[in-house]
Amino acid sequence: MKTEDLVKIDLGAHIDGFPASCAHSFVIGGKTKGKQADVLMAAWTAFQAATRTIKPENTNQMVTAGIQAVCTDFEVEPLQGVLSHKTKKHLNDGNEVIINKETPE
Repeated sequence: MKTEDLVKIDLGAHIDGFPASCAHSFVIGGKTKGKQADVLMAAWTAFQAATRTIKPENTNQMVTAGIQAVCTDFEVEPLQGVLSHKTKKHLNDGNEVIINKETPE
Protein backbone atom coordinates (compact mmCIF):
# COMPACT_ATOMS: atom_id res chain seq x y z
CA MET A 1 0.00 0.00 0.00
CA LYS A 2 1.13 3.51 -0.71
CA THR A 3 0.07 7.11 -0.06
CA GLU A 4 -3.35 7.97 -1.55
CA ASP A 5 -4.45 4.31 -1.80
CA LEU A 6 -8.05 3.70 -0.74
CA VAL A 7 -8.27 0.99 1.93
CA LYS A 8 -11.34 -0.73 3.38
CA ILE A 9 -11.31 -2.69 6.62
CA ASP A 10 -14.33 -4.94 7.16
CA LEU A 11 -14.86 -6.78 10.45
CA GLY A 12 -17.61 -9.10 11.62
CA ALA A 13 -18.24 -11.19 14.73
CA HIS A 14 -20.96 -13.16 16.50
CA ILE A 15 -21.36 -12.31 20.17
CA ASP A 16 -23.67 -14.66 22.07
CA GLY A 17 -25.33 -15.51 18.74
CA PHE A 18 -25.90 -11.90 17.71
CA PRO A 19 -24.09 -10.88 14.51
CA ALA A 20 -22.28 -7.57 14.34
CA SER A 21 -20.30 -6.15 11.45
CA CYS A 22 -18.68 -2.87 10.58
CA ALA A 23 -16.45 -1.45 7.89
CA HIS A 24 -14.36 1.65 7.48
CA SER A 25 -12.77 3.08 4.35
CA PHE A 26 -9.89 5.53 4.45
CA VAL A 27 -7.15 6.95 2.28
CA ILE A 28 -3.55 6.33 3.26
CA GLY A 29 -2.04 9.71 4.05
CA GLY A 30 -5.48 11.12 4.85
CA LYS A 31 -5.86 13.31 1.76
CA THR A 32 -7.75 12.67 -1.45
CA LYS A 33 -9.09 14.66 -4.38
CA GLY A 34 -11.06 14.33 -7.56
CA LYS A 35 -13.28 11.33 -8.25
CA GLN A 36 -11.86 9.37 -5.30
CA ALA A 37 -13.00 12.14 -2.95
CA ASP A 38 -16.40 12.23 -4.66
CA VAL A 39 -16.85 8.48 -4.14
CA LEU A 40 -15.92 8.66 -0.44
CA MET A 41 -18.21 11.63 0.21
CA ALA A 42 -21.04 10.01 -1.75
CA ALA A 43 -20.72 6.83 0.33
CA TRP A 44 -20.78 8.77 3.60
CA THR A 45 -23.67 11.01 2.50
CA ALA A 46 -25.67 8.03 1.16
CA PHE A 47 -25.21 6.24 4.50
CA GLN A 48 -26.47 9.33 6.35
CA ALA A 49 -29.48 9.57 4.02
CA ALA A 50 -30.26 5.87 4.43
CA THR A 51 -30.09 5.92 8.23
CA ARG A 52 -32.38 8.94 8.34
CA THR A 53 -34.87 7.24 6.01
CA ILE A 54 -35.08 3.94 7.92
CA LYS A 55 -38.28 4.46 9.93
CA PRO A 56 -41.31 2.23 10.53
CA GLU A 57 -43.50 4.23 8.14
CA ASN A 58 -40.98 4.16 5.24
CA THR A 59 -40.31 1.38 2.72
CA ASN A 60 -37.06 -0.27 1.69
CA GLN A 61 -37.57 1.24 -1.78
CA MET A 62 -37.50 4.72 -0.23
CA VAL A 63 -34.07 3.99 1.25
CA THR A 64 -32.80 2.74 -2.11
CA ALA A 65 -34.16 5.88 -3.81
CA GLY A 66 -32.35 8.05 -1.27
CA ILE A 67 -29.07 6.26 -1.97
CA GLN A 68 -29.59 6.76 -5.72
CA ALA A 69 -30.40 10.46 -5.26
CA VAL A 70 -27.16 11.07 -3.38
CA CYS A 71 -25.15 9.15 -5.97
CA THR A 72 -26.75 11.18 -8.75
CA ASP A 73 -25.74 14.40 -6.98
CA PHE A 74 -22.13 13.23 -6.77
CA GLU A 75 -22.18 11.80 -10.32
CA VAL A 76 -21.29 8.28 -9.16
CA GLU A 77 -23.18 4.97 -9.21
CA PRO A 78 -24.12 2.79 -6.24
CA LEU A 79 -22.66 -0.71 -6.33
CA GLN A 80 -24.99 -3.32 -7.80
CA GLY A 81 -25.63 -6.53 -5.85
CA VAL A 82 -25.08 -5.07 -2.37
CA LEU A 83 -27.80 -5.88 0.16
CA SER A 84 -28.29 -4.68 3.72
CA HIS A 85 -29.98 -7.41 5.75
CA LYS A 86 -32.09 -7.20 8.87
CA THR A 87 -30.28 -9.35 11.42
CA LYS A 88 -31.41 -11.21 14.50
CA LYS A 89 -29.97 -13.79 16.87
CA HIS A 90 -28.18 -16.59 14.98
CA LEU A 91 -29.10 -15.02 11.60
CA ASN A 92 -26.77 -12.64 9.81
CA ASP A 93 -28.63 -12.47 6.47
CA GLY A 94 -32.33 -12.06 7.26
CA ASN A 95 -35.12 -12.02 4.67
CA GLU A 96 -35.83 -8.29 4.97
CA VAL A 97 -33.27 -6.43 2.85
CA ILE A 98 -32.49 -3.03 1.41
CA ILE A 99 -30.95 -3.22 -2.05
CA ASN A 100 -28.21 -0.72 -2.84
CA LYS A 101 -29.15 -0.34 -6.51
CA GLU A 102 -32.30 -1.55 -8.21
CA THR A 103 -31.79 -3.39 -11.48
CA PRO A 104 -34.34 -4.72 -14.01
CA GLU A 105 -33.22 -8.31 -13.37
